[in-house]
Amino acid sequence: MKSLLTLIAVLVLTAHGQQPSCRDGERRCQAQDRTSPFYYRCAGGQWSLYTCGNGYTCTTGGGSNAACVPNTAPPPVCTDGQRRCAGSGNPGLYYLCSGGAWHIYTCGSGFECKQTAALQAVCSPAAPQCRSGTQRCIGGSNPGLYNACDNGRWQQKSCKPGDRCINIPGDLINCQVNG
Repeated sequence: MKSLLTLIAVLVLTAHGQQPSCRDGERRCQAQDRTSPFYYRCAGGQWSLYTCGNGYTCTTGGGSNAACVPNTAPPPVCTDGQRRCAGSGNPGLYYLCSGGAWHIYTCGSGFECKQTAALQAVCSPAAPQCRSGTQRCIGGSNPGLYNACDNGRWQQKSCKPGDRCINIPGDLINCQVNG
């Protein structure tokens, strides 16, 4: 009953051009039938409208948060229980066959789809890109740029203007003053 009342409140607010209040970071598709490239994103308790970009459509992927996926059609024929990864551009999405039709789902934060056989796939923890605490100079046209590993992901950082990044033993960097 509570979810029915919530749905009615959302429909009434939407019909009057308003969106209900939200939690920061929450995303919702504008259309629920995967036909629209638009989605709402919550910031400061208010909904704002965004677009997925050319060639992408918004989907809830079977979860509560919206995601932008390519406008590629899933395989045409399936048997219930079959799974396929959505593609390399979206490692956290997969198709699951149910009722003879493909439906798209998300693996969730920190997980990615791995194809285990022709029509079988699983969601596994995403492999870390690096070991936390590791640092590496990038080099190139800006000698002050470097990457720092945080929770298994590289984050680009910069020395102070005019300083130069130098790799030092122990997978660390040093910003040489006026390098």
